[in-house]
Amino acid sequence: MNKFYNSIINKFTPYRILILLSVLLYLPKALLEFPSGGVDPSWKISINMAIHQGLTFGRDWVFTYGPLGFLSTRVPTYIGATPLIIYDIFTACVLIYILRIAFKELNNTAKWLAVPYFIMMSTHNSEATFQLFTLFIFLVFHHYRSHKLISLALATGISVLIFFIKLNLGIVTSVILYCYLLLAVFSDRKSWIKMIPFLGFHLLAIFSLSQIFQVDLFNYVKGALSIINNYNDAMFSVDFINLTARYAYFNMAIASVIILSLAIFFIYSLPTILKSHSDIFVLIVMLFAWYLGFKQGFTRFGFPGMSYPFFYGALFVGIAYIFIENEILKKRLGDVFMVFLFVSPFVSTGLGFSFNKITIPYQDVLFTNLSFQQKLSNHKNRIEYHIDSKIAKSFKGKTVDVVPYEIAYTFFNDLHYNPRPAIQSYQAYNNYLTSLNYDKYLSPTAPDYVLYTTVGPTDSQRYNFWSDSKTTLAMLQNYDYDTTTISKDTLQIVKKRAGALQIVKSGQKDLTFKLDEEVQVSQQNKLTWIEVKVKYSLWGKIMRVLVQPPVLRVKATYEDGTTEVFKAIISEIEAGIFLKKLQTNTEAEHFFRTRGQNQSITKLQFLQNHAGFQEDITAHLYDVSFQ
Repeated sequence: MNKFYNSIINKFTPYRILILLSVLLYLPKALLEFPSGGVDPSWKISINMAIHQGLTFGRDWVFTYGPLGFLSTRVPTYIGATPLIIYDIFTACVLIYILRIAFKELNNTAKWLAVPYFIMMSTHNSEATFQLFTLFIFLVFHHYRSHKLISLALATGISVLIFFIKLNLGIVTSVILYCYLLLAVFSDRKSWIKMIPFLGFHLLAIFSLSQIFQVDLFNYVKGALSIINNYNDAMFSVDFINLTARYAYFNMAIASVIILSLAIFFIYSLPTILKSHSDIFVLIVMLFAWYLGFKQGFTRFGFPGMSYPFFYGALFVGIAYIFIENEILKKRLGDVFMVFLFVSPFVSTGLGFSFNKITIPYQDVLFTNLSFQQKLSNHKNRIEYHIDSKIAKSFKGKTVDVVPYEIAYTFFNDLHYNPRPAIQSYQAYNNYLTSLNYDKYLSPTAPDYVLYTTVGPTDSQRYNFWSDSKTTLAMLQNYDYDTTTISKDTLQIVKKRAGALQIVKSGQKDLTFKLDEEVQVSQQNKLTWIEVKVKYSLWGKIMRVLVQPPVLRVKATYEDGTTEVFKAIISEIEAGIFLKKLQTNTEAEHFFRTRGQNQSITKLQFLQNHAGFQEDITAHLYDVSFQ
């Protein structure tokens, strides 16, 4: 008996205990996330609704997430929990494989302890694609050094998985994989026999799964690239600085320490790096991965993003440290990792200082009645988002969309959801995306009803009405005001016409003016459409790439003489906007009743320090009427 107990005790070595702890910290704290309302919960449930209704991703449904997005959101509706459990088992097995390699390479108990620590901290804002991206980077590096085919096979499979979860990182992993395969062939011409099958598998898997998952591959990629291209312009936020300055500036100071340490490493080590050719690939990919984390954290600057540059960033540096061969570079990169380790306890993640409870996975399953919680959440949301039953009856057998983003109304009222392609208006922030929506709303497949709400903007300075303006134009052409009802929000309901009205353009003109110059743009009782072209200066372009683009503010003067200052989204105003005031429920109702006869914005003045933008601004505008 003593031998039996001793054998069990001997198996629980520090090495195995830390692997087990790391896996437990890595796994999600909750198995499921229940549907809810709001900006993010709405697009999360929209993924599942799109799958359930057989919509084609890339054509009918355009977003950064794809048909496997539920693996990241963990919403089980119409999908079930089984795919989530299978996914968790797969990632846990891959992590065990990776940790066994990592701990063997580190061969130091003190160094081992950093692994579960940074895994714990990165899961503060757990996102499946960035977790998979971290595993992918390790596996590519491991094959680079060891030529283990299983590592390359796992990296290839993970890249395909990410491609259908969230395409922006899917494109990144695909590019890294293809570049690595080319590098491998270039380094050893004979290796092409081994590398070609992985390239073929990656391409074949993507094409085959596109058919299975109902993905229009060309438009899936085109839509994602369009979203990525103007994400910086539209979705950057300075709310964190304005509303919680002490946390924002503190995190910026800590980020400066990290940036300085990386800069010193690369500048001081450049001669050594150039001599150590085999380490260049590892360092370039490491720096690029950290840059993606930095952009993830500091473009949409806020509490949730802080795990990306600091904790995932530490993991990227730590992974590179394992696979660097030059001893001088390894030592110096180890010093950079120590900087991450030193500053990380002070990073603000929304819980004050970096405090993240060590918790076991699947707490919702272990400590609550999951079925009861689901029913309770569903009941609560159905009451909150309930639409008057008399009005809901008119939707029977009809299709419905919601503008700008509260898709939850369709789900919690069991409506037939028929979305515009760019599913939420704040995301239709360039001409390509809002034109997709315009075409949808004028097509035979347009939804029969649209619910319009004047919910708040996605950041405090954005003018909600200017988002996705071509959808608004299509609503004026192809929909009639039906009724107003009060649910969680006041809903303006418009109904599709038997035939769309034609646009009549008048008073077309082109304007050229400068920053800080006030210009007359519309008149009272005119429904004026304007397309404004503002260009970044060289400094503005640099800031757009490195951190955030400069803020372009516009002062709008209404016909009654009152003024307001908004944050102008460059790609949004270039696609076209209406020069009208629509911020309240009363104004929204009047707008759709009268086809746009609200109070006009008569003057515009673009305000900005001149360093971020070119002086000259051009605009094309015309008055709109319908017949």
